[in-house]
Amino acid sequence: QKIFMHADNEKKKIILSNFPEPQVISIEPELEFYDIQNGLFNAFTPNDLTSLNKEAKKHILEKIPESGLMDTAKREAVEAVLIIEKIVETIGWKLDYTALEIPEKQKKLLNQ
Repeated sequence: QKIFMHADNEKKKIILSNFPEPQVISIEPELEFYDIQNGLFNAFTPNDLTSLNKEAKKHILEKIPESGLMDTAKREAVEAVLIIEKIVETIGWKLDYTALEIPEKQKKLLNQ
């Protein structure tokens, strides 16, 4: 999803009609393996390492809801709308974001 907005030139208004919900786009841990050789202290095969990597990504995805990451992203989205509003106001226009579904808690931030 993307941000959708259009201009109403007659009313000097920018209408913000869509602002996507936060989502995890990717999880890309940086793994660097150097000279993997089986030995007494290294019993991992390439398949083992691939499985560990998949499990690590799954674990991270499971922990995201309790981490507060999505709440932080939502707050930053509200801040982005406020920045857009300030920019639009500098040219004498208004930002109309009434089409957006904004939770009450975040509406308070917009009305400050």
